[in-house]
Amino acid sequence: MDSVLLGNSQSGWREFAKSWRPRPNSGSLVKDALFVLFVVFLQTTIFPSVLGSFGNFDLVTPLIVVTAVRQKPLQVTLIAMLGAFALETKSAVPAGIYLCSYWIMINAFFQIRPALSWRYRTPWIASYALSVVWIGLFETFVLIFLHDTWSFSTSYIFQELVKLILALGVGMYFSKEWMRIDAEEPVPQ
Repeated sequence: MDSVLLGNSQSGWREFAKSWRPRPNSGSLVKDALFVLFVVFLQTTIFPSVLGSFGNFDLVTPLIVVTAVRQKPLQVTLIAMLGAFALETKSAVPAGIYLCSYWIMINAFFQIRPALSWRYRTPWIASYALSVVWIGLFETFVLIFLHDTWSFSTSYIFQELVKLILALGVGMYFSKEWMRIDAEEPVPQ
């Protein structure tokens, strides 16, 4: 009898842990909001303190891309704006840089997502790469605008390439469950 009760409690605990596992598009706006805040915390606090100057990664953009493909416009807008506000409070960029760039990015996704088959890797890879490049160009424009003598350096370009590769890897990990041929088409109708 105890083994049956113990088995049921372990099964219930596994289901609870599985429902709260960190991932985008959990089906709950509250869980998605907590996850984006957790990812912003990792991106702005943990990685830079552990990895120093090499800890400048972009983990929020792949999360926003998955959300923009999978969710309805209101949920995407709320998650993207929450991520943008959290990033802007943790960084020293001018107010509105992430808000503006994420707003443009998610609106572009609203236009293209019904036209692509998201069961294949190509749309996901292109989406992550273009989104990270878009955010990088936006940040570079602000750096150039704010600093009259700022110039490209090899280390800056290397850091942007590492940021792109890591964002592609994280994004492909996030979206692997929708890249099967037998998977349900991820775009909400």
